[in-house]
Amino acid sequence: MALQSSTALARRPQSFTQNWSAYAFLTPALIILFLSLLLPAAATVVMSLTDISFLRPTNFVWFDNYIKLVSDSRFRQAVGNTAYYTVGVTLPTMALGLLAAVALNGKLRGRIVFRTIFYLPVLTSLIAAAVVWMYVYEPYSGPINGTLTQLGLPPQPWLQSPNLAMTSLIVMAIWRDFGTAMIIYLAGLQDIPKDIYEAARLDGAKTKDIFFRITVPMLSNVTFYLMIILIVQTFQVFGAIYVMTNGGPLGSTETIVFQMYQTAFGYTEFGYAAAMSTVLFLAILLFSIIGTKIMRRGES
Repeated sequence: MALQSSTALARRPQSFTQNWSAYAFLTPALIILFLSLLLPAAATVVMSLTDISFLRPTNFVWFDNYIKLVSDSRFRQAVGNTAYYTVGVTLPTMALGLLAAVALNGKLRGRIVFRTIFYLPVLTSLIAAAVVWMYVYEPYSGPINGTLTQLGLPPQPWLQSPNLAMTSLIVMAIWRDFGTAMIIYLAGLQDIPKDIYEAARLDGAKTKDIFFRITVPMLSNVTFYLMIILIVQTFQVFGAIYVMTNGGPLGSTETIVFQMYQTAFGYTEFGYAAAMSTVLFLAILLFSIIGTKIMRRGES
């Protein structure tokens, strides 16, 4: 016993020294994390409790900005637009990405070429892609309306109609994010043992049964991971809306982030915009926590 105690005591200084050396290496990264993430987040929360603006002296208003959000019809519309955009982009992107990944995971001829083509939109600049899609949706000389005219159908005001503008943005987002979903699902498919598929085929399972009873369940964690990525990404959509519709027409494409931008830099109501930012952050954090717990439960 005495020998074991002395051995443990002898090991403590070495372990202590090793831990502190690890902390020393982590310190710069922790400082950068604090300065770039935690400090701005705390400053935003504090700012949301004030009426800070360039037009008047700053005063603490505490939770008045949050109370104002509840009764703000324009903010409620932005929340609805954001939710509609998120669902409209996330579900089709995941479905199309899964189908493409399953098709390209087999022995399809030219699958490497198709993978490259499908992933190219991800590599394009968002602003450049938005400009190209503005031309695609152009009401008079755009290719979509040109095709409709040749078919004897009336041209549509894709970005000028309150009923079509958000859907047009969703289509553009699916086109751009589809490649990411495909690559993530392809990586997940590579981890599924081939023996499972071979055993299912020997038992006479059909392609549909293999897909719904083997592929989809075994990709559940990948699906939740991808869903979290897409939800967080679509909650923060701004660039495409700013370039293509500027929040219009009639506020039909105005999302939370776009309204934050307008409130802060258009109306110089930085405290109110900070309250919007805090609410958005909490919503993203909530979805991330729920998704992570579901993934861990699936793994266990």
